[in-house]
Parts: sequence; C-alpha cells; structure tokens
Amino acid sequence: MSDFLTRHASAVASANLDAVMALYADDASMLSFDWTADGTDAVRQRFQDFFDFHGDITDVEIRYQTATDGAAYAMYAVTGDRGTFQIMNAFEFDGDRCTRHFSNEVGADLDRDEVEKDA
Repeated sequence: MSDFLTRHASAVASANLDAVMALYADDASMLSFDWTADGTDAVRQRFQDFFDFHGDITDVEIRYQTATDGAAYAMYAVTGDRGTFQIMNAFEFDGDRCTRHFSNEVGADLDRDEVEKDA
C-alpha cells in the first residue's frame, strides 16, 4: 500500500489528473466532512477543483503513513500557490485501486494576501 501512496502523492504533485484517476476504481467514492463524491466523474471533479484551488503545486510530502490489509492512511503536506496545507487521507482498496478515499484539511500555512485577493 505504500507504493500506492507514493504513486498517489506523485500524481497529485504533478497535478496529473489522468494519473490520479488511474489509481481509483470506477465506482470509487471520496468524502470529507463537507462533501461527498460518488463515481468516476465526481471524483475527477473533486481533484480538478483541488488542482484549481491550489494552483501550481510545488511539493507533496508524505509526512506520516501506515497501512493495513486493504487500507492506507497518510498525512500529506501539499505546497502550492496558496501555501502549505496538511491533509489527512484514508484510503480503502480493492486490489491495487482505491475504492473509498476520505480526505480532509487539518492545518494550513496560508498566504492570506493571495486568499483575500481571490475571494
């Protein structure tokens, strides 16, 4: 499962939507405290929105990770145009593809001037 995390972080760091989606099952779902996304089109849109929000992503660091049979957990630090966000991720798998992904921001070091300019 750590191979999945490495491939996932790399695809996110390069903002490669096709590479990200290749890691997800066709019936995958994503959820957070504020939203849910069911199926390929909805998951694809969540990642497109993520890339649009962060702008040019310069780094994705896996700060913490652990895996069990069928699941992996990781804290990512994602650095982009808006600053560095810490994002908690939990992934469930069927084989080597993600079927369910929980993702939620747990902290951020933001460029407040950029955020306010875009508001």
